[in-house]
Amino acid sequence: MPEPRFDWAPWSELLGAVVTPDGRVDYEALASRRPLLARVLDALAEASPDVRPGRFPTPEDALAYWINAYNAFVLAAVIEEYPIRSVWRVRDGRFFQRARHVAGGVPRSLDDIEHRILRGRMREPRIHFAINCASNGCPPLRPRAWEPERLAETLDEATRVFLSSEWNCRVDREGGRILVSRLFKTYAEDFAGEAASTGEYREGVLRFIARHTGVPLEELRPLELVYNVYDWGLNDSRRAPGLRPITFHESVETFHEGDAILREIHLYDGNFCNRDCSFCTVFGSPSGWWREYGDDVVAAVLRHVAPDGNVKFYGGEPTLHAESVLRTMRRLREGGFTGLFTIYSNGVRAGRLVEILEADPRSEAVLNYSIYAGRDAEPLPEHARARLEAWSEAHPLRLFSGYKPIYRAGAAAAAKLDADREGAFHGHDGGCLLCFPVLRSTGDFHACPFAVENPAPHFRLGEAADDPSVVRGRWGAFRTWAREVLDVEARARGITSCELCEKDVASLPTPSRPVSDDRGEGGGHVSHAADKGPSWDDARPAGALDSRGQNGFLRR
Repeated sequence: MPEPRFDWAPWSELLGAVVTPDGRVDYEALASRRPLLARVLDALAEASPDVRPGRFPTPEDALAYWINAYNAFVLAAVIEEYPIRSVWRVRDGRFFQRARHVAGGVPRSLDDIEHRILRGRMREPRIHFAINCASNGCPPLRPRAWEPERLAETLDEATRVFLSSEWNCRVDREGGRILVSRLFKTYAEDFAGEAASTGEYREGVLRFIARHTGVPLEELRPLELVYNVYDWGLNDSRRAPGLRPITFHESVETFHEGDAILREIHLYDGNFCNRDCSFCTVFGSPSGWWREYGDDVVAAVLRHVAPDGNVKFYGGEPTLHAESVLRTMRRLREGGFTGLFTIYSNGVRAGRLVEILEADPRSEAVLNYSIYAGRDAEPLPEHARARLEAWSEAHPLRLFSGYKPIYRAGAAAAAKLDADREGAFHGHDGGCLLCFPVLRSTGDFHACPFAVENPAPHFRLGEAADDPSVVRGRWGAFRTWAREVLDVEARARGITSCELCEKDVASLPTPSRPVSDDRGEGGGHVSHAADKGPSWDDARPAGALDSRGQNGFLRR
């Protein structure tokens, strides 16, 4: 006798009682219905498509199970600690990573379900408009269960509803741009499918949007693609949604190994700074060094970076040398650069920062989180904070705050940090962040914006005058080395890769040299051969990179 199909009626009953018409959640109502939630969780724990396939006879049954399970587990995790303001405010910071949800007798994390099953195994891009991580930036939560019957049509409808919101998709024909949810940037490969370059990623994303909005692809192709800020505020029906005047900046650049040219570069003019923070990754201080960007640096940017890419100014403190930054921006524009300028600043000299931003409409600024929030650092002067917040309200999507985590490079390698300032608290696995390269005002390329003051040969990518394919090939070799040598050895020592780079990178073989495993298959130690050899002479060619991208640990 065949097993009965999974019964979604209790889950639909619960959703109907706690989900509002706009797709938000009444968590107080959910708290009063814990027995019904427990009944749903018990059913999910007892059966899944992996262990009771007879109860899930079609692929649609399996897909509906994992979508519903994800959403149910999210509600369960939130109500455990409610009231909270965001899923990033939970006690251990591992909202997505902790394997505490039982599906068919197997403990699962939310990341397991989203990335390994829904995205990895099932490869259904429309799940991004069905699963809800309890945040305002997510799609509205459906007030009833996802059912296997007509599931494809229901997913199409959910996609259309999501894209009908101006915050998630808005075509600004007058401004020559289309503004879409950051989901399309974070998960570009899901929407684009097989792609050989970032350009093809963009084409695939636009094709997906055109298909689900009815706007002809030919109208979308000429538009600039802009990704909106993701609102991580809890989707609580009893709390009015809304972003702060200065919101969090998610610097996720879509990267593909087939790109023929860099999409992004950091420009670094030294660590001279008007603050002396104990956690500074580049040892910035008033006693630091500074050098103006010369002709060689400007020419190198124009040759090495895509014209519509991202040039990021940091240091040190860029506003201390505002004229140099402005002059460099003007020269890059004159040379044909049409992309985005990003200024990393502590915000203390608010007037100069605003001056830089107002000089170019294709610019943005990211404030140091610790100084803006007044945590682990002397806070912004009140007049500077007020001016920046007022400017940000008048100029949306131009001024942001940076990351809360502090990575253990530079002075931060030895700093005493609260648990929620560590990258691990926010889901970072401790490996190399694989940021984009740095071009220093001294005319040399460096592989890491955190280790930019570290002179070890591991980070050296070449000179400003080098051919772009050479620098990019060396960067590819660095990325391979970071994954296969640096990350492996850091895990073996029980520290982060940033710490290993800061304290003992000289003990590691340099990029592009063969690496043997002293402990055999499954081991973690690398061979520290005495012959260092030429660091880059046999670097991998351009294109020998991975698709992990910058800050790949970011979720949703």
